[in-house]
Formats: sequence, structure tokens, C-alpha cells
Amino acid sequence: MKINQINHIRQIIFHAGILVYAFILPVKLFSQSLLWKVTGNDIASPSFIYGTIHLKDHRVFEWKDSVYARINRCDAFAGEIELSSQNLLKATMLLILPEGQTLHDRFSPEDYQLIKSAVKTCSGYDLSLLDKFKPASLVALCYSGGDVSDLKATVDELLYQHAVAHGKNMIGIETIEEQASLLDKIPDSYVLEFFRNLEAQEREFEKLIRCYCRADLDSLWVLMQDEESGTLLNEELIRHRNFRMTERIIPIIRQQSTFIAIGSGHLPGNEGVLALLRKEGYVVEPERIVW
Repeated sequence: MKINQINHIRQIIFHAGILVYAFILPVKLFSQSLLWKVTGNDIASPSFIYGTIHLKDHRVFEWKDSVYARINRCDAFAGEIELSSQNLLKATMLLILPEGQTLHDRFSPEDYQLIKSAVKTCSGYDLSLLDKFKPASLVALCYSGGDVSDLKATVDELLYQHAVAHGKNMIGIETIEEQASLLDKIPDSYVLEFFRNLEAQEREFEKLIRCYCRADLDSLWVLMQDEESGTLLNEELIRHRNFRMTERIIPIIRQQSTFIAIGSGHLPGNEGVLALLRKEGYVVEPERIVW
């Protein structure tokens, strides 16, 4: 595989989480914050949960010092996946279409041309370089950034790099295989509709960023809903993962103080990670972030 194709896949890996936001049904959050402290149940030291957004946009991480300070207080760092080079190489192959299949096989000639033009417009990438990628990954590229003021890496990458630099124990809550399989659950019809309505999608995306920067997760959830797709995919992309993440987080925080970085869409709701931890007897409180 050519080096430029690998770089494209790296972009997809770090931005694919944003796809999940289009399938979440609105749920009222009980307090507005991106950063939460977890205590209780006789755990020795507090752990922290931070709701990330998988982007490079400089606006979404202006409070990094407050977040880094909590990482420094913990013994371990847990992300949705462990972003090691080995895992990224494994992800490369999992994001490729089956042998002998290309995007030309998934879309009509007219729809292929529509997507090709839209991908070029929103990301600058030529679709010919991406012809063997799974269709849903194309949407992620449109959020890859490119402005000179953007962060050097996604929020998730920056947190991971800080934790590595400070010698934290590194943990992946989910596996690469579990994460990559999410793309297979997003129908081609959603991808096509996304690119047919690119200007509207970009406007909604700007609203999403503004809500995130205000830690206004109630409004964020409303913006992220898509009733037709949400009914179909919410169980797989959000609810099931919330339970799985919570089950895996509990033994981690019982063993050591841990900074946990997961997509902000997993925080709110009666079946969000915060509520599920509370149901298990943990005290979950919002932490102040200094803007």
C-alpha cells in the first residue's frame, strides 16, 4: 500500500468517531460538562472521564491545560482504542473493502461522480486515491481539517501523546476490530445522502462545534440526531457500546486511577456511561474546566 494511502487511513481512524454523532437520539443531560470525576465504591484514588470530539479544529481544545492537569494526576490513560503504531497498522487493513471490490461496485456511475466531486470539495482528496476504502470512511475525511490554525493532531491523539510522554499506563477500552466494524454498520445510503446535502451538513457541523465548545451537551445531542438512521443504528453505535465501555472501565478504575477519554456522545442519558457508573454505586461529578 502506498504511503499516501496509509496517511489517508490514519485520518479516517482519528475522525471516524464523528460519524457516530449522526445516529444519536436526543437525551437530556443532567449537568453540562465535558470533564467528570469518578469516586466512591472504595476505589483508592479518583479517576476522570473526558468527553472528546475526534477533530483537529483548534476551537475544540482551548482548555487543554485543565485536561492535561487531570491526566498528570492519574496512573493510567484509557482511550476508546490504544493508538499505538501496531494498532494503526492493523486498522489500515480493516478499513479496506473486501478483495476485488471498489467504490465503483458500491455506487452507480452517477452517484460515484457526485461523491467524487463532494469529497474533493470538502477534503481536497481525489477519490481515485480512496477507491478501496469503505464508503463510510469518506465522510470522516470531510472533518479532517486543513486550516493553518488547526491543531497538529486530533484531540484524542493529543491526549494520547501527552499520556505517553508522562509515562502513563496505556489502555484501550475497545479493540481496533470493534471500532472498525462500526463503519460496516453505516449504510451506503447514508453516505450518499451526506454528500448530496454537503452544504447543509457543513452548517450543522459548525453548530455542533459551537455546542461542544460551550460544553452544551443537551444541544449537541439534539443536533446529532437523525431519526431514520438513529432508530436503525443507535443500539449498535451508542447504547451497546455504552454498556460495554462501562463494564470495561470499572475494573480499570478499581485497579488504578485512570484518565478516560471517550467520545462525548457516550456521556449523557439514562444509559450513558456516566449514568451507568452511578447505577453501579460510583459518585460521578462534573469538574470545572477553565476557558
